[in-house]
Amino acid sequence: MKSELVKPTHLARRAVVYVRQSTPHQVVSNQESLRLQYALRQRARELGWHDADVDVIDADLGLSAASAASGMASRNSSDGLASARSG
Repeated sequence: MKSELVKPTHLARRAVVYVRQSTPHQVVSNQESLRLQYALRQRARELGWHDADVDVIDADLGLSAASAASGMASRNSSDGLASARSG
């Protein structure tokens, strides 16, 4: 299901899905939330992105924002967004 809001200029960029659960307990307890977050990759495909152009960032899944590893994945995604490589 395409959207009139998604323009060719958006599709020329990468789509980024950032999957986030802050603690290991949330990863185990919030399976439906996790499933819905991962399903956003398919939604991006439905909107017109090619599978190869959809990045899923989940490297810090289950880690708090205070964690150094969490900060790295967040920085990597925001660097891409800030540089206009992502739509």
